[in-house]
Amino acid sequence: MRRLPLLCLLAALGACSLPFGRPARPAPPAALRVDFDSVSATARLAWARPPEKGFLRYDVERAGRRGFEVVASVSGHRDTAWVDEGLLADRGYRYRVAAVFRARGDEEELRLESPAVGGGIHRRVGGWSLSDGFLPTRIVLSEEGVLHVLGAGRGWVERFDRDGRPMGRWRYTDSPNACLETATLDAASAAFDAGGYLYVVFNTYVEGGPPQPRWAKLGADGARLWTRPLSTVFARHITADGDRLFVESVSHLQELGPDGELVEHYSVPPLMVSSVRFHDGAFAALVEPLGYDTSGWQAPRLVVYGSVERSEVGRVTGRDPLSPEDRGAGLLNRPTDFTHDTATDRVFVVNGGHDRIEVFRGGEYLTRWGREGADPSAFRFRGEAMVLADVTTGERVTREVVAGGIARDRDGYIYVADTFNNRIQKFAP
Repeated sequence: MRRLPLLCLLAALGACSLPFGRPARPAPPAALRVDFDSVSATARLAWARPPEKGFLRYDVERAGRRGFEVVASVSGHRDTAWVDEGLLADRGYRYRVAAVFRARGDEEELRLESPAVGGGIHRRVGGWSLSDGFLPTRIVLSEEGVLHVLGAGRGWVERFDRDGRPMGRWRYTDSPNACLETATLDAASAAFDAGGYLYVVFNTYVEGGPPQPRWAKLGADGARLWTRPLSTVFARHITADGDRLFVESVSHLQELGPDGELVEHYSVPPLMVSSVRFHDGAFAALVEPLGYDTSGWQAPRLVVYGSVERSEVGRVTGRDPLSPEDRGAGLLNRPTDFTHDTATDRVFVVNGGHDRIEVFRGGEYLTRWGREGADPSAFRFRGEAMVLADVTTGERVTREVVAGGIARDRDGYIYVADTFNNRIQKFAP
């Protein structure tokens, strides 16, 4: 849980007036406190009680487009707390509380307002650009918290500390990447094993022929320990569960050992998957609905399975549209990547088709942020990239695709691969 306490001393609250006189001496100072909680997407307000004589109510006010507006009235003199629920992330909120007293007869009121207290959840705290043409699509973090960023346009890993300072490049191939559009843009993918080795799955472009699926193992200094072919048509994703490594292509999943040997081959349902992860020991995937799929879904889902065979489905996150124009909360449209916060049962999803980050808790929608654009806090998850038009001939075309990545560090900071703005953006816990 992450709380951002903000303390603001109120100006002296005047004591209530007598029915036919002027206000008596001011009340002692009181304090308004607002705790912004990203885990519950709430703002929790608390304030001290003024004198009771002449008290009518508290008006809780929140800043809007036309100034402060009353969002709640609290009649009990001892009820000095209120919770604002359903906050949107990466947005500024400002609150104040007015103590209302009887003054100059029953028809007049005396309002004594606090100064405003502001804050929010998941506010943007930084960002940095990448080298021209990199097109970041995936972010993986080492145990030490170093960001390893992969891009569709280059054959190396860009490395940064958590403040965006460059830490050098690690090259995994000298050949151009071959990318494919399935549910979203499939480019290079990477994962760390329990020993801190980085494995990169990629496909090299071969003019006039099919792409060559490969994977490489990199040491702690970035040296390539080996590069091996993969037995598949096109490698799409890699994820790790300790020392167990899993490489997925369309309808094909292999478990591989740390030395590159095949451990097991799994037959999986013919699903369009845009990202895979292990979530608290369970296998999770972002799944696009297909016409012949028997699930009946009309929109993508994040599915947590009982095992890598995917024969048993656990939690399913997401919903179907209410209308063709629906862009509302909790609706996934061409999602590209996700990351979990196991401690609070939250998942952060790059909702590429809606240009935002969607947050769920316990499988239910919690909050979101983002919009399409190049401004800070805006995203461009849709843009043009060169992809294979035919995996047998290697023919390439430039096409509009959807791509984006996300990761979360040990302190809860969230990093977004803003692909077609060619940058990384960082947001507070």
